[in-house]
Amino acid sequence: MRHIVGIVILVMTFGFTSYAQDLNTIPPLGVKDRADGWHVYQVQGTTFDVEILGRRLTQGTIIWFDQSKYSGGLSGFNITGKGTYEWSDGQRYEGSFKDSKRHGKGTMYYADGSKHYGKWKNHLKHGKGQTYDKNGDLLVDGVWKEGVLVKENVKKKK
Repeated sequence: MRHIVGIVILVMTFGFTSYAQDLNTIPPLGVKDRADGWHVYQVQGTTFDVEILGRRLTQGTIIWFDQSKYSGGLSGFNITGKGTYEWSDGQRYEGSFKDSKRHGKGTMYYADGSKHYGKWKNHLKHGKGQTYDKNGDLLVDGVWKEGVLVKENVKKKK
């Protein structure tokens, strides 16, 4: 019985923590009845300061009920284009987004002060990148594929 309880706790912990960097969704309510232009309004605990064109969000700032915040490009009800997403725990991503996921070049600033600069695909490190510690010292320079380091570049000796 203890074994089963331990597994359940492990699965639940992993399930809740593995998505800590997911982006909040954008509630579609409140857009269709608004004219083109800039609007400030609230829907389902989410505050919008956005531009609407043709009943679609195009850019602006969104703050969710958990105090996560996004500023930048939007496409309909997706975070798309260049922007900054800040999580309520202090983490921040600055760069490109596609369909509400980190996608393209960008920098992820972690709560512990470390950061990763490089290419992203569907929220995962994917392509060339560098990871730095909180003091700005290079930890890893390499190539990632779907979040896994597949090649580490070795520093050349002088």
